Amino acid sequence: MRTPAGTRSYEATLTVNGQARRYVVTRPDPKPLNAPVLLLLHPRDTAPELTANFTYVSDFVATQNFWAVMPEALGGVWKAEPLDGTADKDFMAALIDAIVAEGADAERVSVAGYSSGGVMAERMACEMSDRIAAVGVVAATLPLSLWLSCAPAQSRPKVYVLGTADPIAPYYGISGLGSAASLMDYWAQKQGCGGATSTALPDIADDGTTVQLDERTGCTDDKGLRLYSVANGGHAWPGGDTSYAGVTSRDMSATGAIWSFARGYHR
Repeated sequence: MRTPAGTRSYEATLTVNGQARRYVVTRPDPKPLNAPVLLLLHPRDTAPELTANFTYVSDFVATQNFWAVMPEALGGVWKAEPLDGTADKDFMAALIDAIVAEGADAERVSVAGYSSGGVMAERMACEMSDRIAAVGVVAATLPLSLWLSCAPAQSRPKVYVLGTADPIAPYYGISGLGSAASLMDYWAQKQGCGGATSTALPDIADDGTTVQLDERTGCTDDKGLRLYSVANGGHAWPGGDTSYAGVTSRDMSATGAIWSFARGYHR
């Protein structure tokens, strides 16, 4: 696992409901107290270390003074939907407690995820909003089970990064998965957003992709809602080193977009 100068990386385990649960941490060195946290949830069958590497999150830790915490799903698969039970919710709650006990700021714990990890992040937005400050989702939309059941105690700010050519989490929706547009409308209603803006990002890489930022405005308590739409982008982490299907855009960094959004919020 990459560990840039000025950071420290280590792995640890927690026992939750009698089960050993593993996670990996990258934090500034020396350890800052009361620093914010980004929980980064891996896609299916992908190690936390690999996720840290392909997202370049450690480079951001080195310059932005936050903790990146990468938990590991049992068997590589998150229990991300309501009928899956509470094992991973319990793990996330215990993990937040453990990181806060090490000195991180309990008021500024955000969560982001890629693919199925993004769905788990959405479940936390719906069912653990009292523990998190903001949510980032890459290459995942909201499954019907969460769409129907989501009743957060408090709505949290959210940022999505979705590829229009994603064959796994289709941008325009399929049965059981809403489209990007309907997803934004869904959260805008829950967050009390009244306006909207749209901005084209600079096309800085000759990779066949472009990026548009759509932002809902006027949200209750300034709880932002953003969507980065990656034209021709696949099931990928923009600015990263991996793609499960299709093109990875170099016109933006998903890690940078998520952290620059999340760091401004607290619960």
